[in-house]
Amino acid sequence: MSKCTAAQAVKAFEYWLGYYEKATSEYATTRDKSAFELNKGANNWTYAGHVCGINGPGGPWCAMQVSLTIYEACGNDKAAAKEVLWGVWPYAACNQLYDAAPAGMKGRRGAWTPKPGDVIVFSDDGSVRTHTGMVYAVDKTTVYVREGNTSNMCRERSYPLTSTYIWGYVRPNYAAASGDESVQPVEPVNPYGAVVFADIGLHELSKGCAGAEVSTIQRIIFARGINHEAVDGEFGPKTKAGVMELQKQLGLEQDGVVGKETWKRALTALE
Repeated sequence: MSKCTAAQAVKAFEYWLGYYEKATSEYATTRDKSAFELNKGANNWTYAGHVCGINGPGGPWCAMQVSLTIYEACGNDKAAAKEVLWGVWPYAACNQLYDAAPAGMKGRRGAWTPKPGDVIVFSDDGSVRTHTGMVYAVDKTTVYVREGNTSNMCRERSYPLTSTYIWGYVRPNYAAASGDESVQPVEPVNPYGAVVFADIGLHELSKGCAGAEVSTIQRIIFARGINHEAVDGEFGPKTKAGVMELQKQLGLEQDGVVGKETWKRALTALE
């Protein structure tokens, strides 16, 4: 029985980015990417649920997505996946996985340095563990995560390492690769824009970006009385429309991209 490495698990999760949960059981047993956006819904019917045997309304598919990723990284070997997940199966529930991991293979926020391949555990109130995902990159201030059941889909998000939403981390029982079970940090897939404005310490933002800086521009838009989507850190179509209206108010080109001049004028307007 072979186990997967952290690098294989990180890569396996990448395949599922953009997958939407299904409104009904239709397409819930379909792995092909052609079905990712079909029958979108919010009823927790997913391929991960199909593999784990727990599908439909109420199913914790964020946890099942982690299990599915490990399972596929292990060559579709459930026994191997269970071993990697410290004996937890059919799905890596937030409480069970953390509690099952031995000392030295888990830790709370602030007391654990995450690596790619670690399972991250979240809590809304600091006590009840409610959500999970997989770390795919880390830098000095931010952890980058792939998650299922986030806005009803699989997507990438980023969080400050100090975020109180982070409860802790678990390092699965990965196989050693060349004597090192870790993987090198990979370049995050544009959590903000590719351009950073060093003099103001902010990034260019555009549709598809996510993170704290997106929340900041959303709050600025809201403060200026412009209708847009909720302050959720996700730069979607409504946020782009809000940015364009903000740029109109500020006398700028209305391209929907938060560049250096948009940042500077928007921040000045709040003073």
